[in-house]
Amino acid sequence: MTRNPFVWEIQVRREALDDEMMRLREVPYSLWRQVIVAPIRKTVTARDGKAYVLRVTAEYVRGSEDIRVTMSLARQALFRRKLMRQTFVIAPDNTFKA
Repeated sequence: MTRNPFVWEIQVRREALDDEMMRLREVPYSLWRQVIVAPIRKTVTARDGKAYVLRVTAEYVRGSEDIRVTMSLARQALFRRKLMRQTFVIAPDNTFKA
């Protein structure tokens, strides 16, 4: 049985994901169309000093031209196990949908 992470560990991961979310929401719709073909993967260092792999994928929302962007954050050593995930949807006019 594995140990549950401390609340502060989860908070540190959430902060790293939120920071990246703010950066990615600045990206225009036209560039997200390229991410559909080539997902983004980069290493980010959180406040706890640990390296995490951020993977960003994009896909069209069924029946529309909107794009759903999904970010997942995982420990570098445990890449197959996603620790956190967050999504947003961007429309062709660069507005965000809930």
